[in-house]
Amino acid sequence: MSAVIAAIDLGPTSSRVLHHAGAFAKLWSTRLRVMHVTSSPKEDVRQRVLEYCARSGPYEIDLEDQDVAVRSGLVSDAIHREARGENAALIVMGSHNHGALATWLLGTTTKVVLQNAAAPVLLVPPIDLDIVDTGDRPRLTCGPVLAAIDLAEIADHQLQMAAEIAVMAGEPLLLMTVAPQTIGDHDAARMLRERAQHYCHGRPHAVIVRRGRVAEEISRCARAEGAGLVVMGLRKRPRGRPGAIATAVLKTHRAFVLAVPGR
Repeated sequence: MSAVIAAIDLGPTSSRVLHHAGAFAKLWSTRLRVMHVTSSPKEDVRQRVLEYCARSGPYEIDLEDQDVAVRSGLVSDAIHREARGENAALIVMGSHNHGALATWLLGTTTKVVLQNAAAPVLLVPPIDLDIVDTGDRPRLTCGPVLAAIDLAEIADHQLQMAAEIAVMAGEPLLLMTVAPQTIGDHDAARMLRERAQHYCHGRPHAVIVRRGRVAEEISRCARAEGAGLVVMGLRKRPRGRPGAIATAVLKTHRAFVLAVPGR
């Protein structure tokens, strides 16, 4: 049986990671597995994680001792092993704001997890501590689902997940690509529509073709369209590095990123 893994560090984003991981586990009728990586995996750490989940997690989740995994070692390696061992359907983890907005960078751990993803990875955007909390925080269902497709790659799993989430969230599905110079706008749009035929419930709300740097154009498109979720593919040799694309999108402080490895 597969599981949704919530990787938490007990920091500011962990509560939101628990909420979204719990929601997906409920939607998919699968197990929620909470994992925490520490340098000292003692029993009191497990108890502290359980207490944090009871205090800060959604009321719908009722975790028991066996639902929590406390691991040691390199965080990215631990997440990878846990995802493999649990046959994870989804990994949910936070991204962090290191310093001022101008110097925002995706953490090294997150980059490594994306490079070696054993399952789709949902990145929860950080809350800028310099911005007064007005309640207008990023929400997964607030805004269209934008599937950023690389025309040079097979994107079946990516499209399937994007379409399913759009339907569940009741949000429009947008397809976009940053086309290479060798493909014209008309042909690029046609290729996107053809790929969507088997996965979209009806026609996508919009098909968008852009030119330029991959990470920058995906980020600009997400902002212009008010996207709540950007679904990107993970390949061994993507035209845009996964870390760079995720960083550019998360810097908008609005959209979540769902990174889907190829099958």
